[in-house]
Amino acid sequence: MSSMLNDSTYNQEQSIRNLVKIHSLNQLLQQDNEQLLKHSFSISYFHSNIDRDKAEQLLKIKYINSICDGLFLLRNCSTSSYDFSLSLIHNNKIYHYKVQLIYDIYFSIDCGPQIAGIENLIRYYQEHADGLICCLSNEFVQGQPPPITLRSIGLTNTLHRACQQEYSIYQPNVNGKDSCGSTAIHHASYFGHDDILRLLIKAGCYLLARDINGATALHRAAAGNRPSTLLILIHEGLADYEERNYINYWVPLHEAAFYNSSVCIQVLLNCGASLRPRTDHGKTPLQIAEEVKSDESIIILRQYKTPSAKSSRLDWLHDQLNFDRIMAKQFMESIHNGPTNGMFLIRHSSTNSNNYALTLYYDNEFFNFEIVHLNETTYYIDDGPFFDSLEHLVDHYCRIPDGLPTILTCSVNKSKEIAQSRIQPFTTSYRNNQTKGKSILLDLVNFHERSYSTNIYRFEVENYLHHVDSNELCEYPKTSSNVQLVTVEMLHYYIFFFKS
Repeated sequence: MSSMLNDSTYNQEQSIRNLVKIHSLNQLLQQDNEQLLKHSFSISYFHSNIDRDKAEQLLKIKYINSICDGLFLLRNCSTSSYDFSLSLIHNNKIYHYKVQLIYDIYFSIDCGPQIAGIENLIRYYQEHADGLICCLSNEFVQGQPPPITLRSIGLTNTLHRACQQEYSIYQPNVNGKDSCGSTAIHHASYFGHDDILRLLIKAGCYLLARDINGATALHRAAAGNRPSTLLILIHEGLADYEERNYINYWVPLHEAAFYNSSVCIQVLLNCGASLRPRTDHGKTPLQIAEEVKSDESIIILRQYKTPSAKSSRLDWLHDQLNFDRIMAKQFMESIHNGPTNGMFLIRHSSTNSNNYALTLYYDNEFFNFEIVHLNETTYYIDDGPFFDSLEHLVDHYCRIPDGLPTILTCSVNKSKEIAQSRIQPFTTSYRNNQTKGKSILLDLVNFHERSYSTNIYRFEVENYLHHVDSNELCEYPKTSSNVQLVTVEMLHYYIFFFKS
């Protein structure tokens, strides 16, 4: 096999159709499977369904046979479905640390550095103790690789090539990342392959997946000047048009301004994107456009008039003197049935009379945020966008939390009357990966049924599907068994020659 299909040949940037002509489907499948197994072996420290006691038992057994301080394993957290637990042994004593999911694929241990990709977090602590009892060893209790959706990068496969070359393809593990951390939806969005994008959305891809630079599919579509792609992501994929890049805080509007994607700017603004979001250096899209001389974008951003706000300060503003955070807390606690999650009011700041303060109730706690009143048309919270008025600021945080612990759901006025938010909150774009993969795949085959050879491969696909559980098609692999790895990779090669 290796002599017939070596890595250098396989990894050439050639068309999918040429690969099929040179190599059989079985050869391509075997090569992908071998590369996946080889890549995954070095990070197979994840144990998905074990508790604390079982973890300690596994560590002690391996430690007795081969004493190695820092021997470890990673497992699911027993108290949170989003987090993980790191168990390690040192001087014959076992320690457990919570690995907290901060956002998307960013993880942290005990307020340590936030690191993108769980495999990179483990690699960091193999080089630095940084709060752990010792550095993690290069040895671990053999398990399976962490879910691919939690990793920073992966292996470039036929799906990624197909999306770049505008080939329609169905791949059960639609969230797999290539060597640059990009998923198939990143490639399809950047190149504007809308038909492929719709298939990926239908297959249940994760629209908030980030590449190695922190960009989502929306960022890539804006950078590629793909207005129709943006609309599909926003309206059909329900992606948030104000999603931040958590490395540089850019939103898609910044990308569009930088690349002078003027039509994309208009699309984003028409959808409701804030005009003045800020980067980690405090720059707005207009400032970015001016720096790179994106003339068309500059004109649009300067001339755009923000629509009127929907919220009313009569519902939430308490402008009486000496109404501080303590009085705000007591006032909200005194209303009938008490405060509910997302309830808020706005008052004057106790430290700066020119500013305001947002008092927000969430999860049995009261939070207070300074609202800076920079000038007559600029209000903001922390590193959030600039807004023309308090009302626009409230509208924004009623739609998305954007740094707050929750969205603003309702307010209480001076008469202790509760007013519900007038803004529709953003609905997350995360979709269940348990999609009916068989019907999706066959829909794709039906769509491209154009030749005798297509019919042959359609028969192969249908025959294969008779022996595969539909749940296995779209679910990321939970075991490292060869059977499931084959299931995840198998359909790469049945569809990729269908030209859209």
